[in-house]
Amino acid sequence: MLNLQSGKPSSLGGIRFLELLEKDEMAFDNLYCVAFQMMDAQWLAKRASYMEFNDVLKSTRAQLERELKLEDVSCVRDLPAYNLLHR
Repeated sequence: MLNLQSGKPSSLGGIRFLELLEKDEMAFDNLYCVAFQMMDAQWLAKRASYMEFNDVLKSTRAQLERELKLEDVSCVRDLPAYNLLHR
């Protein structure tokens, strides 16, 4: 989702994630959990079927990138969607 396979991400979200990963070795694990909770929440909100999977994935990616770009995010726990893990 963050275009990390190239070794050097081209998106601001990917760059910000690598910065978070330098500070916290659990950043990947936590972001993985957050991303799936985001996708689940969007899936349910849209009442999606498997035919809408790509649309839900695309909107999840956009939300994840928006949240990673927020200036006050210094760790994954600062993401607004992190609260989804504690429902």
